Amino acid sequence: MFLINRVKNKIFLNTNLVRLNNRYMSEKTGAQLVYDKLVQNGVKTVCGYSGGSIMPLIDQFHLKNNYGNIDLIINTHEQSCGHAATGISKTSNETGVIITTSGPGCTNLITPILDAQTDSTPLVVITGQVGLKNIGTDAFQEAPAVEVTKPCTKWSVLINDVKDIPFIIDKAFYIANSGKKGVVHIDLPKCISTALVDDKLLKNLEKDSYNLEKQSDFTENQYKKIENIVDVINNSKKPLLYIGQGCLEAWKELREFVNLTNIPCTSTIHGKGILNEDDELSLKWCGMHGFPAANYALQEADCIIAIGSRFDDRTTGNISGYAPVARNKKQIIHVDIEKTQFNKALNTHYNLNTTSKKFLDYCIKHVKNIDRKDWLKRINNLQKNYGFNYTQEKDGKLNTPSVINSIDKYLLDKKDYYITTGVGNHQMMTYQYITGKYPNRIQSSGSLGVMGAGLPYAIGAQIANKNSLVIDIDGDSSFMMTMNELKTIKEYNLPIKIAILNDSVQGMVNVWEELFFDKRYTATINKNNPDFCLLANSFGIKSLKCDNLADLESTTKEFLDYEGPILCEYRVNHQICLPLVGPGKNLDEMIMFDDYYKNRFDFDKDSIPS
Repeated sequence: MFLINRVKNKIFLNTNLVRLNNRYMSEKTGAQLVYDKLVQNGVKTVCGYSGGSIMPLIDQFHLKNNYGNIDLIINTHEQSCGHAATGISKTSNETGVIITTSGPGCTNLITPILDAQTDSTPLVVITGQVGLKNIGTDAFQEAPAVEVTKPCTKWSVLINDVKDIPFIIDKAFYIANSGKKGVVHIDLPKCISTALVDDKLLKNLEKDSYNLEKQSDFTENQYKKIENIVDVINNSKKPLLYIGQGCLEAWKELREFVNLTNIPCTSTIHGKGILNEDDELSLKWCGMHGFPAANYALQEADCIIAIGSRFDDRTTGNISGYAPVARNKKQIIHVDIEKTQFNKALNTHYNLNTTSKKFLDYCIKHVKNIDRKDWLKRINNLQKNYGFNYTQEKDGKLNTPSVINSIDKYLLDKKDYYITTGVGNHQMMTYQYITGKYPNRIQSSGSLGVMGAGLPYAIGAQIANKNSLVIDIDGDSSFMMTMNELKTIKEYNLPIKIAILNDSVQGMVNVWEELFFDKRYTATINKNNPDFCLLANSFGIKSLKCDNLADLESTTKEFLDYEGPILCEYRVNHQICLPLVGPGKNLDEMIMFDDYYKNRFDFDKDSIPS
């Protein structure tokens, strides 16, 4: 037995020595090539989950101290790998990278892939695949990965030749970050990751052919368009900016433009904070649960300047009734880096395919500061008369707005923080009651609306911003979809603050059951929620609980001051999120706070959402 163990140890040592030496020789495995290319593309962290087909690549991370230094974060589920990588990408300048195995490892990634793609978040996803000879044989953990991911990515490719690896990896990072950012998927067969190849035979991209920093000047046609756009802006009496995520890169230019022109500004939820919401020209964010003053202003504006936004249905309401004045005057301007967005949701009148920064740089030099006193007076009146309201509980209990206000109060003098949310009432109220002073501070699943994204988003945000305060404001229903990620938080000792707003209800859909389904509460009541504090404790994470206004401020301070990971369960009374633009309604046909509580609202029960 002693002799057998000595032989086994010698084989193990020799195998690792050969593997280590291969890295410094001209001959390398496909897995080594992938790892080396990740290093060369500046990857710092990979979120992953192992399995048979991806093991040769996962094994490379064991050698990280010998070559490169990429951290491998192991989540508890592939979906969370995807959301955590998205959280990294959303809160940094890094491209999120995910590595999982074949079959279910890949199919479990479809939700985060589509989420990142629709929210224009750059990700490179690498999945294992069965050997090339086994594809199409229903092999163990085989899935048609490229066919499955192709509709929800910018590019999806199966590597057929080990020599193509450097070219494909470089191209993947280029595509993910060029134009409208998004997701690239690479399917890596196990036979390719174990194959050996000489460095001299490799295909590499010519750097000059994909220089991301290179930006050309406007074409002659674009100059004519932007000159016309400037004339429209200068001649309008009631202009309004409507900005989205695509304007994040130009937040400084946007603020300069607003200060120069005195044109009021509203945004999508992803554009929150691009213009400081304390600015007198800020109309915060618009849409279904947005700032009522913004919705009224959009309906009255004679010129809408949309920058880096795509007229999502949640921000427009009934599209046929959207912005009637601006549409009648044919003065809706759309600036977007992705030209396929033009006339997709709304027929617009001036379309300019360029970056937000280039557009604003030009406008700052040519747009006039025009006296529009009547319009600004109207904006001021709308801001004063139509804000966000909520009722204080009479019995001293908590509700979601009161808790979020306590968090906002704590953050008022803070700059270095990130907030993530799940999806539902707590998400909308977070955007309503957290003051947006800085861009890119709140991260939510926007277009896809993925419940459960908040916790893994927070993991990614904390990884990318190690010294920042990261808070996940979550609802009980959203949290339970990914609460297994408490294990990941404990495993890597991530000091995330998890606020669970527990009303034992799937809040937003419950309200729709009330308003549009005759109070038939069919699928939204959580009768048997766990004790979230005991749950956190079982993972070795500290917890707090608060259920009354008297203790709210002190509990929130203790919660957010704590240095390590901590969960605070706030027991809240259920409350409707208002305003609400109902299905089929125009932006200015909102169910308002006073109307709801005085039972004077009128909604169309025939407009039942599909």
